[in-house]
Amino acid sequence: MKPRVLFVDDEPNILSGLRRMLSGMRAEWEMAFCEGAEEGLRALEAAPFDVVVSDMRMPGMNGAQFLREVQRLYPATVRIVLSGHADRSLVDQCIGVAHQYISKPCEAEQLKVLIRNATRIGDLKVDDHVKRLIGSIDQLPSAPEIYLALRKVLQDEESSFEDIGRIIGRDMAMTAQILKLVNSSFFGLRRTIETPQEAVAFLGVETVKGLVLVNGVFEHAQPFALKGLSLGDLWEHSLLTSAGAKAICALEGLKAAQREEAFVGGLLHDLGMLLFANRLPEGYQRVLEMVASEKISVTLAEQWEFGIGHPEMGAYLLGLWALPSAILEIVSGHHHPPDPEGGRFTPLHAVHAADVFAAEVSQVDAFRVVRMEPWLAQRLEAEGRMGPWREAFLGGRDA
Repeated sequence: MKPRVLFVDDEPNILSGLRRMLSGMRAEWEMAFCEGAEEGLRALEAAPFDVVVSDMRMPGMNGAQFLREVQRLYPATVRIVLSGHADRSLVDQCIGVAHQYISKPCEAEQLKVLIRNATRIGDLKVDDHVKRLIGSIDQLPSAPEIYLALRKVLQDEESSFEDIGRIIGRDMAMTAQILKLVNSSFFGLRRTIETPQEAVAFLGVETVKGLVLVNGVFEHAQPFALKGLSLGDLWEHSLLTSAGAKAICALEGLKAAQREEAFVGGLLHDLGMLLFANRLPEGYQRVLEMVASEKISVTLAEQWEFGIGHPEMGAYLLGLWALPSAILEIVSGHHHPPDPEGGRFTPLHAVHAADVFAAEVSQVDAFRVVRMEPWLAQRLEAEGRMGPWREAFLGGRDA
């Protein structure tokens, strides 16, 4: 069944332009175009939509009011604002009701990527319960602005390390944090990295992008006071897993791009836990108490409390942020990676193993009850690779 996408704008010319712009997507999506919020609500009442893309300035019910109604009545629907620069005050009203914002005029490819990522969640087997739960959260965190700027400049094939470094350098706090991380023991570099440009050159674009994204997310996360889990615990575990996963990929001879995928996926693999703890703290406190008292895995406790686990939550959010599918697959599958049936290991398997090895050295209950998939444990033992993988992980931690 094709994903259904609804476009709402009070100007017929805008809707006609969207039809033309997206005509090539008819084979992939089922699309509807409505003039105004009232007509949009009637369309939603007649049939469900996976994604709604709305203008802001509309007579009668404006975009903010319309999306608030969509959130109330159809929380599983992804809500995207398509706004002009003059609509900033109205966009501010959408904080808490819109998942994503895009300025118009916009490039066709930019809009396609955003909608495709919003609908891609079905490929990750995330059901309507996940969408309803996330849709009911008052406000999803936004991707850090500096990360969005990096992603934009990287779309230019002529962009250089200097261009990327300059964007990071605009944010002094971010620059300080990135350089602190790059020069830490997690990377084991033999020389001191002094500028963002050098960081990009030494570590690779995707690794630095991942650091920018995850640092921005943790930096702007609302502090939470949960017994058994802190923001610092999540940050440390994420770094440990990412460094170990990258080291395992290097041991297996995976290409540089795959090593970067493992590092970024490791950084973001438990983003869903941050979302739970930040936005649903009372329920997540019960999860942590179940983990401590029943000695069960955090994903099982999450399933009992919410009906879903943090891998699905994290993958859904990252999909809305338009991250690559390879990263979404790592985040969604890091507890239960598929058996390649004798084929080569992938970054997903490295992140899974690193997460298990990190559990062995963790003092935090939320991370400790993790088991390696039986097929992977059996294969590593049979091939004599369990020891080398664990040593690679420890080397990544202690480098």
